[in-house]
Amino acid sequence: MNLAERLGYAPDDRVLILNADDVGSSHASNLATFECLDRGSLTSASLLVPAPWFPEAAAHARSHPDADFGVHLTLTCEYTGYRWRALADRATSPGLYDDEGCLWRTMNEAIEHVSVEEAERELRAQLDTALAAGVDVTHIDTH
Repeated sequence: MNLAERLGYAPDDRVLILNADDVGSSHASNLATFECLDRGSLTSASLLVPAPWFPEAAAHARSHPDADFGVHLTLTCEYTGYRWRALADRATSPGLYDDEGCLWRTMNEAIEHVSVEEAERELRAQLDTALAAGVDVTHIDTH
């Protein structure tokens, strides 16, 4: 059985999934995503759990249980002047944190500093936080 069939489509159907990424990064992006999901121009969305506007996005996901919300796993925060921290405790996962106390800006910096164990702790914390917030996590993604 192929993925289209597992999603309830015929084996030869072509399926286009339009997913909003980094939901929770800002209030404005949250509102735009919610509107597009409600109107049907998006099929799904991925929540950026450590981001500042995650609580608003999680509340929307709880109040729209039929919507397709996943978690966008991240070990970086590339923005200048707009940063977020890891969810894992700094005492047990110091490699997740840069000199500003935030996630590393680049993938290469994260690879250089974050151990496999620290990455696992952080990614589990992101999933656990979404689940604890009442989000029915339908998928995970990253880049």
